[in-house]
Amino acid sequence: MHIVEVKTILTPQNGMNIYRGVTDHCIVSPVRAKTARVENPEDVEVKQDAARVLEHSLRRKRTRGMISVGGLSDPYNPLEEKFGIMRDCLRVLDRCDFGVCITTRYSLLLRDLDILKELARKTKVVICIPFPTVQTEQFRLIEGELGMSDRLRLIDELSKEKIETVLLLDPIIPKINDTKTSLGMLLQLAGDYHIRMVDHRDMKCQLQNGSREYFYKELLMRDRDLALKLREIYGEENELVPENQKDLLAYLFDSCKANDVICDRKEILTYCRKYENKTEGEQLSIDSFIG
Repeated sequence: MHIVEVKTILTPQNGMNIYRGVTDHCIVSPVRAKTARVENPEDVEVKQDAARVLEHSLRRKRTRGMISVGGLSDPYNPLEEKFGIMRDCLRVLDRCDFGVCITTRYSLLLRDLDILKELARKTKVVICIPFPTVQTEQFRLIEGELGMSDRLRLIDELSKEKIETVLLLDPIIPKINDTKTSLGMLLQLAGDYHIRMVDHRDMKCQLQNGSREYFYKELLMRDRDLALKLREIYGEENELVPENQKDLLAYLFDSCKANDVICDRKEILTYCRKYENKTEGEQLSIDSFIG
């Protein structure tokens, strides 16, 4: 772990990563790809002054919008418990009236429910949660540690607070969780917690240079036979596409349509990027004029 000072924090598309590196044990991680330009993913970069730089950036914008956090590195990784950078950034978003879309695997997000609820009252808050499977052994094989109960707690609390959640079916890996049984259980999970958006990521596992090498190296230690089989089938390909991809997608589309769940990726992306102001035009009560 090392601390850096930054001059900019937002991408041109309003994306933000306050940490840069890997703290979880999932065998698929975009930050390990060479295109991410992270020299040592295990040495996590901490942008300690992110909130100050963010506020400066937002104050200069002419229009408000949605800020996407965690596309590369999880903002609620274990280091956040010590540094609290994400909480400070949420306070900035609240002051500046910007919405937020957060991608995270960690229930540490629940620490910030007070700010998220206030943000959701005024604008849009969306939480995207990667969930590859609800089958215990397969989950452990993919994630490297059994954190399913923690993630279920996160989904449960967000459901109770009626904060919009997107279930990310990610990663879907051939020979592990590319079955209708696994997919059906995930869709049942979405139904149980009233999740109305499911992002299927095209039922593909993306492996770029760097992340691909780590994937096979790590999988060899977790399931040698499976690693050798996948290497034999896919070699140096950048995508692991299940043989039954079309069947899985058809099953997903039919199930989502029957249960009024949105699974169109463009529609979900548009929703996550579209800013809403819920307070404009609110009628003031008489109390607003007293004192």
